[in-house]
Amino acid sequence: MNPERRSSDRALLKFQVNYIHKEDYLISFSRDISVDGMFLCTENPPPVGDYPRLTFSIGEMENVTVTAKVVWVSPSGSVTGPGMAVQFLELPPLLKETILKIVNRFSVLEQDGNA
Repeated sequence: MNPERRSSDRALLKFQVNYIHKEDYLISFSRDISVDGMFLCTENPPPVGDYPRLTFSIGEMENVTVTAKVVWVSPSGSVTGPGMAVQFLELPPLLKETILKIVNRFSVLEQDGNA
């Protein structure tokens, strides 16, 4: 996912994300999130086109699980750091609303110079 192709605002937000890829259960951390997807910091990301299942807590929602598609991989040693950009597939409406509220809150803080 090329940053210039982003269609939604993002919030720089670090929180734990567990994901299952094939038979592996891995723990990672987000770097940013939008209603479309997120960037996960991980040394060994699945290849582009794979579909990991993500579990995370955000806002008032705890342990939500969504399927995502890996759309971009950043290798170790890159400027952005190792990890993967994922696109959410079929977000539940309440989760989408929660993420949007958080992104909007961060956007207002950044505009006010308080972020």
